[in-house]
Amino acid sequence: MRGVTVMYGSARGIEDVSLSVPAGQVTGLLGPSGSGKTTLLRAVLDLIHPQRGAIDIVTTSSKDRRARANVAYLPGDLSLPGRLTGQALLRRFSAAGGGLDPARVKVLTDRLRIDLTRPVGTLSKGNRQKVGLVLAFAKNARVLLLDEPTSGLDPLLQREFATLVHEAVNDGAAVLLSSHVMSELEDLADRVAVLREGRLVAVETIDQLRARARQRIRIRTIDANDTDACCDSLAQLPGVKAHAADAVIDATFTGEVDRIIKTLAEYSVQSIESVGGELDEVLLDFYSDERYAPKVGG
Repeated sequence: MRGVTVMYGSARGIEDVSLSVPAGQVTGLLGPSGSGKTTLLRAVLDLIHPQRGAIDIVTTSSKDRRARANVAYLPGDLSLPGRLTGQALLRRFSAAGGGLDPARVKVLTDRLRIDLTRPVGTLSKGNRQKVGLVLAFAKNARVLLLDEPTSGLDPLLQREFATLVHEAVNDGAAVLLSSHVMSELEDLADRVAVLREGRLVAVETIDQLRARARQRIRIRTIDANDTDACCDSLAQLPGVKAHAADAVIDATFTGEVDRIIKTLAEYSVQSIESVGGELDEVLLDFYSDERYAPKVGG
């Protein structure tokens, strides 16, 4: 998409958004509620019409009905007709141009253990969500638009969803996965596009985001008398915060770990444990830092 703007009267939906979603990759779309994620996805689907900009799906304009044959969409608030059986629903979806692959439907329903003979309204929430996964992944689409699809999924179904996404990517699909939780995408996305108040404020790889994150380590000293002195030395390093208690030092830092190791070499250290970086904190910086605030009138 290039320079896409959607306005709701005087209210901004999305403004001047340019974003590519490469084949064979997962692009995460992140932002708090109301940041424009669903508006962007609906614009790609041509369910709402941008006032400015252009959107291409593969090589076809999203305004061309033929483009939709390349797209599968799974909304977070999936609503299905309760009186239809799963089988009838899938037949109706295919007849309406859903383009489901019957062999793929069979594989997925067996794999997800769905009883398609029952009315959808009698299925549990988890099984209705499984039907949604079949609708999205049985199309063998070249572009997958997934709008907060893991909301409310149990851990086993979340794992199966992740497997389906990886398989689609390995088959060359371009995946745009919307979420408001960074940790949800850390193991799935190749890169992340961040929306704030309808504007795209960053597009970075997961590795680039990790480099921004404050790293957390836990240090245990052999000699308790070294703990306070070691903690004080760490705290004097630029960008390092350290706290000591009971021969244990908890420290956070940004940048390279080499300077931390050199400082620790002066003390009797028993172990160093990496507690990881907090990517959600990086995301909060994008939301709160005025450097990333959308400019009024621009």
